[in-house]
Amino acid sequence: MKKKQILIVDDEPGSLKAISIALAKDNDYQVIDAADGKTALRLIKEEQIDLVLTDMKLPDIDGLTILKSAKYKNPDTSVIVITGYGTVESAVLAMKDGAENYLTKPINIKELRLLISNAFAKQQLAIENKELRTQLNIRYGFQNIIGHSPNMQQIYKTILQVAPVNCNVLICGESGTGKELIAKALHYNSPRKNKLFLPINCTALPESLIESELFGYEKGAFTGAINRHSGKFEAADGGTLFLDEIGDMPLPAQARLLRVLEQKEFLRVGGVSSVKVDVRIIAATNKDLLSEVQKKRFREDLYWRLKVVIIQLPPLRERRDDIPLLIDAFIHEFNQTNQRNIMGISPKALNALMLHDYPGNIRELKNIIESMAILSQNEMLDLDDLPALIQEPSEKNERIVINIGTSMEEAEKKIISQTLKKVNENRTMAAGILGIGLRTLHRKIKEYKL
Repeated sequence: MKKKQILIVDDEPGSLKAISIALAKDNDYQVIDAADGKTALRLIKEEQIDLVLTDMKLPDIDGLTILKSAKYKNPDTSVIVITGYGTVESAVLAMKDGAENYLTKPINIKELRLLISNAFAKQQLAIENKELRTQLNIRYGFQNIIGHSPNMQQIYKTILQVAPVNCNVLICGESGTGKELIAKALHYNSPRKNKLFLPINCTALPESLIESELFGYEKGAFTGAINRHSGKFEAADGGTLFLDEIGDMPLPAQARLLRVLEQKEFLRVGGVSSVKVDVRIIAATNKDLLSEVQKKRFREDLYWRLKVVIIQLPPLRERRDDIPLLIDAFIHEFNQTNQRNIMGISPKALNALMLHDYPGNIRELKNIIESMAILSQNEMLDLDDLPALIQEPSEKNERIVINIGTSMEEAEKKIISQTLKKVNENRTMAAGILGIGLRTLHRKIKEYKL
């Protein structure tokens, strides 16, 4: 695999040499340097640069010109700018023009390594996600589903296999995992896409009204029924009915739903004539329906009718690779709806969010980002903007016990192993936490047989 190429631009010989030597030691990067802006522009033009680290103040050309030149040649090139404490404003301007991040002098090499590692990880995610989103949007219309982790890739494949087939689908997953988005993807990739997709939240309908809402009612069926009323099934005829939180549907309504699934017809409340419908049922639940069956709270015959195909959505803690993509999407959405200009999130804040377990899943992450964006006084979301619960990690997440007498090799092996375990084997994230390059981490994993 070709090494990532980093261009360092600094007119101070001592600083330029120190940074070049430090980064070259990682063996993950090919480092080239330039002592002035003119040389840097020539190298950007001639070489395939993956990341530019440039001082903002140069004797001939300023850092913004270097930034714009690098971005003009390749928009995916990452740029980190170096500035003095008194000129942070210029670094903020650089970030508005596309810089990934900035460092203030004197340079902390450990922090620089982390920024570079995160920049390359984000760069790779962006490239892969762009390719994936282009493919999916053009061919399949998955505009609102974000994620390229392996388990999400498998879900995409399942959707494409199941969508064209007229079968019932049961989507399972914790609250906030995006079950309705999957249901919509199934509908809009099916032959029914030009008909209605009608979502129904079974928990939001009072038990006394759920049957009349689903199946409609005849005039005079009950007090106040002054006219015939068509229910959701009739409205969705030819299309898709999405029954969200099906596990909360009352047993009497479950019995009537089973008849529709078996006979493709139903009676309105108070009616005597059957109404035939052609509706595809997609149901979703955050409950263990088989357990509900055993507890006599869900009909077994309906359970087997619904689960022709099951799509199990993973919780966010099991697809942490997708967190940076989701954060970028939420920041972009917030900026558009609120006319703000949040540039992104700092590496430290991102790492903290990557470590959180998200009992509320994607919905919780979105709320966190929105809250941070509302309250932040800066253009970069940072640790100070995080909710207190995330800012204060528990002791069990922070401590690794190394006994006196442990060899350096064993200590390093344990630290790497425990860090990988904490982040569910996410190597990019682990490398960022450990402050080493991804290639170095791969080598250590192989060396220690982890």
